[in-house]
Amino acid sequence: MWVADMDFAAPPAVLDALRARIDHGVFGYADPWPSVLDAVVEGIARDHAWRIQPDWLVWLPGVVTGFNVAVRAVGQPGDGVFTATPVYPPFLHAPANFGQRLVTAPLLQKGSRWEWDWPATEAALADGVRLFMLCNPHNPVGRVFSRDELSRIAELAERHDLIVCSDEIHCGL
Repeated sequence: MWVADMDFAAPPAVLDALRARIDHGVFGYADPWPSVLDAVVEGIARDHAWRIQPDWLVWLPGVVTGFNVAVRAVGQPGDGVFTATPVYPPFLHAPANFGQRLVTAPLLQKGSRWEWDWPATEAALADGVRLFMLCNPHNPVGRVFSRDELSRIAELAERHDLIVCSDEIHCGL
């Protein structure tokens, strides 16, 4: 199974659209329709009070590709890439694909809740880290990090001159 696999049959309208695409016969990547760009730009403005330009968007075939693009774009061979563990396994593999080092600190399980180990996180960031890879909502621990936690991550990123790559694949749920 993969992200968003379904246990139900696709609606007839979706099946019809897929058949029409198959009948076209050309299966290369397509640019997004203008209406898709407009919907994304307007959704970000509505949900985050941030007005972006459509040409700022980079369309990728999936989140794992996005991790790899972020690692390659931000760092150089030998640089550190930080993430907190446990985490969705592709976070752990992307740095090695580009000769970069995985640097981790554990999330701490306190009862049924997972929390940041801030001293361990701070220490890990001092190890030549350029990229902070965040999973929020977190997979697999199921946490949505609080405003205070995210503010603390922003402060750490500023203090250590880090880029934050935040996987928020489920943020709209």
